[in-house]
Amino acid sequence: MKISEIKLRIIPDSRDKDTLEGILRSANLEASGQVPSGKSTGKTEAAVVAPQKALEKVNWLNSQIKDHEFATLEEFDHFLISLDGTLNKQNLGGNTILSLSMAFTRLLAKQAGVELFEMISKISGNQVKLPFCFFNLIEGGVHAENSLPFQEYLFIPQVRSAKESLEMVTNTVKLLGDKINKEYGSKEMGDEGGFTIAAQDPLVGLQVLQQLIDQDKLKGKIGLDVAASVLLKDGKYQAGDKSLSRQDLIDLYQKIADEFSVLSMEDPFDEEDWQGFSQLASQIGDKIWIIGDDLLTTNVGRIQKAYQEQAVNAVLIKPNQIGSVSETIQAVNLAKSYGWKIVVSHRSGETRDTFIADLAVGVGADGLKSGCPLQKERLVKYERLVEIESSL
Repeated sequence: MKISEIKLRIIPDSRDKDTLEGILRSANLEASGQVPSGKSTGKTEAAVVAPQKALEKVNWLNSQIKDHEFATLEEFDHFLISLDGTLNKQNLGGNTILSLSMAFTRLLAKQAGVELFEMISKISGNQVKLPFCFFNLIEGGVHAENSLPFQEYLFIPQVRSAKESLEMVTNTVKLLGDKINKEYGSKEMGDEGGFTIAAQDPLVGLQVLQQLIDQDKLKGKIGLDVAASVLLKDGKYQAGDKSLSRQDLIDLYQKIADEFSVLSMEDPFDEEDWQGFSQLASQIGDKIWIIGDDLLTTNVGRIQKAYQEQAVNAVLIKPNQIGSVSETIQAVNLAKSYGWKIVVSHRSGETRDTFIADLAVGVGADGLKSGCPLQKERLVKYERLVEIESSL
C-alpha cells in the first residue's frame, strides 16, 4: 500500500486538552486515528510531543513517505520509528506515530473489506474473543479531587456479552449514584466519568461496591487500580491519612482479597517496587489478577523482566504507552505466551475513537477497561463492543 498523503489535526480530549488525530490517504481510501493522553503515567512510556509541534513536521513526513510501498503494518510502523530515530520516540512523539499507525491499520481493513477487529486478529494471529467489561464507577487518586486515595474502583460483570454488561452497569450506576448521594452527600465526577467519595479510607470504595453486588445479587466482581506509584513518598505509601510500608500494603491487600469479591488489582506497588509485586503475586496471585500498568507500560522489555521476577499474572495494554499498533501487538503476544491475562485500556484523557474496542476483540483480550459509561468518550468503546457482538 502506498500512502498518498499524511495529515494531522489538533482535537480536544475528554479533559478539553489538545491531542492529535492522524489521517492517511491511499488512492481512494482514507482512515484516521485519534490518540488519548494519560495523567497517571509510567516513567518508561513513549514520549509525547506537543500537538502543535507535531503539526510542524507534517510536510517533512509527507516528503519522507512519498513513493514508499508498505506491505504490512509492521513495515509502516518500523518506517516511522526509524524516521524518529530515538529510543522513546521523542522526535516525532509516540502520540504522532500511534495516530498514524491506527489510521494505517484501518486502511488495511478497508482495503481488505473486513472489520477492524478482523484485521487485528489476522495481524496478531489471535482468535477473536469478547472481553469482560471493566467499568470504572468510583474514582480517587490523581483522577479525582477530595476523594479516595486509590485511583479506581471498577465493577466487572462476569458475563462475556457486552450488551448484557452495559445493561447491568446502567442499572448499577443509578443505584450507586443514589447510594453515594444519600450516604456521602455528594456525587461529583472524576476524570473518567465515575463518582467520587469524600473519604480517606481506601476500603470505603470496595465496601460501597460490595454492598451493591450483594444487595442486588449482581453477577459481577470488583477491580481495583491502586496506582501506587503516586502514593510513594519517602519510602512509604501514603494512603489517605495512613503511612504504609510494603508489608503493611501486602497485609491490606490480603485483607481485601479475603473480604471482597475482587477479580483484579492493578499497580498495587510503585513501578520500581519489583519485590512488592513478586511477594503479592506469590501470596494471592492464584486467585486474583495482579495487573501491571505503570510497571510494564506495554513494553516488551519490561514484560520480560516481570516474567523473570514472577511479578504479575496480567498486563494492562495501552497503545499510547508504547506508541504504535504493531509494538502493542508484540507486547500482547509476549504476555499471552506467559499465560497472563490481557486487559486493553483507555486513558484518562480520551477521545471518541473506538479503536481499543476492536483491538481488545482482535487480540482476544480478557478485559476492556474504558472508564464509566456516563461519559461519552468511554461509552462509545462499550457500544462498539455491542456492535461487534451483534456482528459475531
